[in-house]
Amino acid sequence: RKASRKDLYQVAPKYPNPEKVEVSGERQISKVILKNRGLVPHKAKINRNPRVKKREQYRKALIRRKGTVQEIRTDEVHKYGGETTGIKTRISRSRKL
Repeated sequence: RKASRKDLYQVAPKYPNPEKVEVSGERQISKVILKNRGLVPHKAKINRNPRVKKREQYRKALIRRKGTVQEIRTDEVHKYGGETTGIKTRISRSRKL
């Protein structure tokens, strides 16, 4: 029963095995011809290295994020530093009614 299922669902090989192929009058195909990929679509250079591609994606994502989220300002220059000369107790600048 298993053998019949195996025969039923077995996938035919893509390339003929060069040792088993016997053609009368013609020579056997070489490995170069057997493995010929033909025309392959052009890929960008960055797609060759997945680590570099992800690094570039992250860099572009940061640039996009800068347009939506404001950066946290940690080194503010104009913080209130208190009264630099101190509070003078003898001076009253309020209006008297």
